[in-house]
Amino acid sequence: MRESLYTPEACTRFSIIVNIFLFILKMVAGILGRSQALVADSLNSLLDIVANAVVWLGIRIANRPPDEEHPYGHGNADNLAAIFVAIVLVLTGGYIGYEAVHSIIDKNFQTPTYLATSAAALTILIKEILYHYTLRIGKRFKSPAVIANAYDHRSDVIVSAGALVGIVVAQLGYPVLDPLAGLWVAFFILKQGAKIIRENIPTLMVTSPGSKIETDIGSYIKNLDGVVSVVWIRGHAVGSSYYLDTAVNVNGNMSVKAGHDIASEIKRKVQQRFPDVADILVHIEPDPD
Repeated sequence: MRESLYTPEACTRFSIIVNIFLFILKMVAGILGRSQALVADSLNSLLDIVANAVVWLGIRIANRPPDEEHPYGHGNADNLAAIFVAIVLVLTGGYIGYEAVHSIIDKNFQTPTYLATSAAALTILIKEILYHYTLRIGKRFKSPAVIANAYDHRSDVIVSAGALVGIVVAQLGYPVLDPLAGLWVAFFILKQGAKIIRENIPTLMVTSPGSKIETDIGSYIKNLDGVVSVVWIRGHAVGSSYYLDTAVNVNGNMSVKAGHDIASEIKRKVQQRFPDVADILVHIEPDPD
């Protein structure tokens, strides 16, 4: 039962439940506690609920097996979900920044109560725990969407910390620092959203897994039995997995069956040595020498 909590889907479902709780908590505490920052932070949690739901859907789609229309599987749905989370971060950061600027211009300052202070502090604690839990699952399963979700939780910690600082400073008699802290929070969120987009766009553009990965796998294949040399190797990423093509030179006098056996053995050993390789197509060519 405990192990079932450590899966991308279970982690995302748990995040949705926590964010629903935090949305209600911050909205009620923000209104009753007269805190504009906490009300804005509650809207951030509302967007998180939507983002988490999309991540959960993306994970379910990514886990579907290959079919006729998607011969390489559905792994990129995970990256699409991560980008959606990033867009939510950008929109949230823009909204918080916009509200902060207008609060400064309009001098719309209030003195929050200690109810708002308590709610913001509790939010920070819960979100920090959720960040570490989600990041652990994301890295364990190499899920871009879950990792993006984890960084969204960390951004929420920064948002709530900024709200808490603003609330406390307002209670000390300097309410103008509340929206100024909001501007800093908005910048941090926008930066995090841009980072997630930058990390996931290459996969959607079907880019190479990277020269280092291809070199490492090519060097490994070159030392396998029956392989004279590696002519070329190339591939592309789909979600967190790689699909590769390679051509290898073998003894030109061997039978077709022997060449086929070598190709099958290359595929088996590469996938065993490099678990991220979902498939590798091996082309057998006679050694020109």
